Amino acid sequence: MKRLFSSNLPAWFCCLFLAHASHAALFAPSDITDSVTRGLRVLRKGTVNYEDHRACFTCHHQTLPMLAQATALKHGFKIDDALFRQQTRITHDGFKNRKEKLRAGKGIGGQSMTVGYALWALHLAEWPSDETTDAMVDYLLATQRESGRFYTNKTRPPLEDSPAASAVIAAYYLQQFARGEQKAAARTSVAKALRWLSAYQPTRQEDLNARLWGLHLLGAKETSIEKARQAVLESQREDGGWAQLPDMESDAYATGQALWMLQETGFPTSDPAYQRGAAYLLRTQLNDGSWFVKTRSRAFQTQFESGFPHGRDQFISICGASWAVAALAPTAASEIR
Repeated sequence: MKRLFSSNLPAWFCCLFLAHASHAALFAPSDITDSVTRGLRVLRKGTVNYEDHRACFTCHHQTLPMLAQATALKHGFKIDDALFRQQTRITHDGFKNRKEKLRAGKGIGGQSMTVGYALWALHLAEWPSDETTDAMVDYLLATQRESGRFYTNKTRPPLEDSPAASAVIAAYYLQQFARGEQKAAARTSVAKALRWLSAYQPTRQEDLNARLWGLHLLGAKETSIEKARQAVLESQREDGGWAQLPDMESDAYATGQALWMLQETGFPTSDPAYQRGAAYLLRTQLNDGSWFVKTRSRAFQTQFESGFPHGRDQFISICGASWAVAALAPTAASEIR
């Protein structure tokens, strides 16, 4: 093998070169720009015609694509404003005629997970509190268990089976929309959720990711947040990605989510761990701009073609693409248009 260094070079120079090489960029800013742009394009393709097939709100076709769009916009990318408004309207319309059921704490498919995700979507759109969101907050307050946790659905992993994600999304977003007499109950709800989350032992990657995010959002001590952050970082794979479960391979869903929640809690995107994760996402993006994630959910609804690739795996794949775009966008240079 050809020698890297001449024996005549001083040792300090060799060490300096190696240190610089080990921190060399794994990708160019243009790679991020191209990837996020293509990702937004395929997300649009998969969501713009959603109303032609379904009239209900969904986490996978509204909240997470909206998260990708909102994060990209925050970091200088152009998004389809009309599409974002459409997704916001679909979300609100899905609940505005169900206020009585919401106040009664029943009659909602997906229960608190669905309502929590919907409030998250409305929060992304900066939607003001109104009678509909009041009823949604009432629903979450009524359905939180005394232990502090909320509903999960084991038949629809990974989107609905994480107790940590369910607790964080429901508690944090009900607090954001609570008003008037709801505010005192919301503070109690958040305190219960934080106690439960602090004691919870994660069993899946989404638990690890969401526990970190939740401890940050709900006001835990910095020592607890840092410990949760280290748990996420220690679960990173050699390929730079993260996997949904220990016996699974890395994918865009777990990787994008881990990265986005890391940076949301103050972890720098310039850190080598984040850069390796971003490089994994760039490496696994397909030519059409999407990422493939294999479904683990038990099918119970009639499949329809949304316009997003990957057939029966399209709904979890659109989630994976959303997380990937949301994770990559913050690594872009601030001058990106």
